Amino acid sequence: MKKIMNTGLALSFALLLSACGMPSSEELTGDVKEAQEKVKNVQVKVTGKEEGSSDYQVNGVQEFDFKNKAGYVNTKMNGEELKMYHDGDETLAVAGEESTKVQGEEKKYVTALINNAMELQQNPIRYYQKYDKNLPNEFDVTEKDKEYILTFNGDKDKKQKIVADDAKAYYKIINQGSDTGADLDQIKGKDFSLVVTIDKETKQVKKVVKNQSYSVKVDGKTENSKSKQTYTYTYNQLDNVTKPKVEAKAAAASKDSSTETPSKEKQAAYAKEAEQYVDALIQATVYQNTDQFVAKHPNQEDKKQVKEKGEFQKSSFVEFFETNFKGALSSLSSNITDEQLNEISRAFLKALSSTKYKIKDAAYSAEDDAYVVQVEIQGFNDASVLAEVMTPLAEKYQAGELSNEQLVNELIDGVAKRYREPVELLPAKTVPVHVVRNGEKDYEVLMQDEYLLTFAQQS
Repeated sequence: MKKIMNTGLALSFALLLSACGMPSSEELTGDVKEAQEKVKNVQVKVTGKEEGSSDYQVNGVQEFDFKNKAGYVNTKMNGEELKMYHDGDETLAVAGEESTKVQGEEKKYVTALINNAMELQQNPIRYYQKYDKNLPNEFDVTEKDKEYILTFNGDKDKKQKIVADDAKAYYKIINQGSDTGADLDQIKGKDFSLVVTIDKETKQVKKVVKNQSYSVKVDGKTENSKSKQTYTYTYNQLDNVTKPKVEAKAAAASKDSSTETPSKEKQAAYAKEAEQYVDALIQATVYQNTDQFVAKHPNQEDKKQVKEKGEFQKSSFVEFFETNFKGALSSLSSNITDEQLNEISRAFLKALSSTKYKIKDAAYSAEDDAYVVQVEIQGFNDASVLAEVMTPLAEKYQAGELSNEQLVNELIDGVAKRYREPVELLPAKTVPVHVVRNGEKDYEVLMQDEYLLTFAQQS
């Protein structure tokens, strides 16, 4: 999810305060976020060591095309090689002499592994931020020649939470593809470290060194895991993501209708479910209503799982807003309290609650290999609302009439007050929202900004 507010005016305050010399943790991670969002593709060299129920050396390569959502993961563990590939059209796996197009539950398993790796390698800082929303502020910054070095300085509790939450996410995937069941409630984080090397000129991630350890109960037996992994990045040099060769016999044996373009009947049914999913997602994010997320979701068989997904979307929306709002103010952010962030997010949600939308229709797009849902939205001009408050405050600050703390207090109070007042709805605008189908009644919107930026418009 990209920024869902106008940061241009907010950044003008940061420019007034910016000083020469070493950037702060928050400033640098903000620059990294912008740089990583511009990356088209990446090749990642992976080296490491795993210690646990069995010890092994790890090395390999990962390749990701972020625009086309294609991923390739080649992992060698003590000489044994596993290749996995996924691009939306097909999912492939090559292990030793066996190669196949994978289907059904195995396809969901491989796809989830690749998507998780893709999320990590697109921006490692943002990836771990989902477990600790204040992560961008929690790095020590040093410099060496043409590089900045970010070293995570979170306390013991935060380190344990990050590694435990990440291990749970990993084992949720692993449990799909294995008869062995890990007890997610019995995963305990022990330690975590993260060192990120940044190129001074491009602000792109050059290298990541990650250490982590945790314990997990598998089939009633406690297993301890300790690992160190190093990722080294090369950007925008790929013509195409590597696609493993699949034996013709294996390909023929595994081929079924799920690898082909859906029939017209299935397209119509899936398009309807995509409509339902977008409707549900808007309820969970914009309107913070998880009950409606469950009621409108196409999966009515497993309401407990759907409820959990709705709660995640609901909380993530608020966390991203608060992080982006705080990050937009750059050097001013240290003056913002958690209470003020909560106040501004509640007020923003109040403004959003007055907006309107209608799901119009949906259709399968062969060109995008996605279901395109048309959503009619009556949003408000967020940029104008913010300008009403920020412009006079900027003038007072430049004139020396406000301290940093006073500026933040008046900014938060003014913006929150304005959000709580009635906002004028703009004329209805119809926007396309691209939805991918990950499995039976399982859908995903890859770019939520396709609808969010029409609810809170920036111009």
